Amino acid sequence: MKYGKFKAFTLIELLVVIAIIAILAAILFPVFAQAREKARQITCVSNNKQLGLALQQYCIDSDNLLPPAESNNPSMYVVGARLMPYIKTAALFKCPSSPFVHGARQFKQHDNGSGNYLLPPNDGCIGLPTSTQAPYYPDVYPPTDYDINQSLYSWQGSSCTGAWGGFGAPEPLDSGKISSASKCVFSIDLPPADFIWPGAAVWDAGGAKPKGRHSEGSVVLFMDGHAKWFQFSKLYPHGVEWSGNTDEWVCWGFEWANPSVR
Repeated sequence: MKYGKFKAFTLIELLVVIAIIAILAAILFPVFAQAREKARQITCVSNNKQLGLALQQYCIDSDNLLPPAESNNPSMYVVGARLMPYIKTAALFKCPSSPFVHGARQFKQHDNGSGNYLLPPNDGCIGLPTSTQAPYYPDVYPPTDYDINQSLYSWQGSSCTGAWGGFGAPEPLDSGKISSASKCVFSIDLPPADFIWPGAAVWDAGGAKPKGRHSEGSVVLFMDGHAKWFQFSKLYPHGVEWSGNTDEWVCWGFEWANPSVR
């Protein structure tokens, strides 16, 4: 019985096959990465919507008042601690695309390279339960990847008894200063831009992206409970923080804002 001779691939044929595989990989891998990031963005939006429901429930139980955020800087992790009874899982405060294990807000307060501004939960300006799990107090403060809209809180100076004065007076949900709850931002991905404090060098070293966590944009939670992704140029139309114009995201929905964003 005779068998035909097996013809092996030539070197040129092997190189052609390898080249084709490399070209396909170069085309498909970015597509897979984009799809993976889109899935994370969708998860982030879903998390924010659930946080929005918790916010609405809290306001119903507190005569339409937003959760107090007493600290030297309105902190979403303080608000998060107050919302926990309505959520039961701290995972909702974490974005799947965040590089910050302890939360971006905790990173900003504690790991900023300038000093520790993360107050213990039983500080007189906060008034939450005592925790011994310093420095991040994860048993009280949920690891938080979102930042609160400071326009919703009024500076109280030294009126509280803690380490610093605080933003202890939140606007009510039906505040006359808010012209549209569906346009007014409650919280946003942190950082929405790397030029916000403590600056690009610190954020970049921590693994943050310069123009928002999701495809050069950020997920925003509005006062009425809905959440949506916005491109960086929409959030910061002038490319800087606090430009003096009232069309940036911190102004949206307020009666004193630019008419185009009221």
